[in-house]
Amino acid sequence: MKNQEIFNQIQEKIIHLMKTEGTDWHKPWISKGRPINYITKKPYRGMNHFWLSVQEFSTNEWATYKQWSEKDYQVKKGSKATKVVFCEVKEKKAEWLKDKELEQYQITGKLPKYFLWKNFSVFNGDQIEGFVSENKNTKHSLELDERKVKDIEFFIANTQAVIDKGQDMAFYSPLVDHIGIPKLEQFDTDSDYYSTLLHELTHWTGHKDRCNRDQTGKFGTEDYAKEELVAEVGSAFLCQLLQIEKTVRNDHAKYLNSWIKLLQDESKAMITAFSQAQKAIDFLEQSQLQKKEVA
Repeated sequence: MKNQEIFNQIQEKIIHLMKTEGTDWHKPWISKGRPINYITKKPYRGMNHFWLSVQEFSTNEWATYKQWSEKDYQVKKGSKATKVVFCEVKEKKAEWLKDKELEQYQITGKLPKYFLWKNFSVFNGDQIEGFVSENKNTKHSLELDERKVKDIEFFIANTQAVIDKGQDMAFYSPLVDHIGIPKLEQFDTDSDYYSTLLHELTHWTGHKDRCNRDQTGKFGTEDYAKEELVAEVGSAFLCQLLQIEKTVRNDHAKYLNSWIKLLQDESKAMITAFSQAQKAIDFLEQSQLQKKEVA
């Protein structure tokens, strides 16, 4: 069956499901969330927030060796600590003061303050023996066999899209022209993972050097909603093309419903979305003509 015929069937199925499935869509992956200290439950701030967020772990929970030990946990052998820094504001001692600081102290009776920087070594929950994080997805299941996964990865690699895996959210950034996505194990299933990745890959085709779609819309606007429709239709088609799913699943329709309600002319918007999604698929299929080996 030709791809155009498949696309037409998918279009009919999506429209049918959109009429029956409502808008109760759920995010198919678990986010790590803001880095926190496991013992105190306080979030890390500033540079520590950024530094811990970019570490390659699946949970957002951290603590020092001593803190883990106090809870009867053991750090796994060979684990490497991650440094964090804290700044404590302290008062200088009177005998330290000279010149202007001493003069000011004699006038006001207030000791000047200084910053004392301290660094600590912390370990992530993934590095702790027997620790199971409440924020970690333990329900991930495999639905796709090894041969199918290899074919999907081969297709994605041939596009030469830049993909940053291990992010806390799924996105495509037109500004830097790359895709971000959480790790595979954070998703409920491997099908969810690839469906989401193909959604972002469809967004990737909208770059001005590819299909040149308008991607300037801000979240919640009509322009943003239109691009989301294109990406989700594209994902539904690619899931069929790559045999990730046997039929269009309900989540595709629910996600589309959640965006189309923002649009004034729903019928026209869907026609446009299907048309632009088809162009995106055509572009991705063209990238398969010059195949490269997958490592």
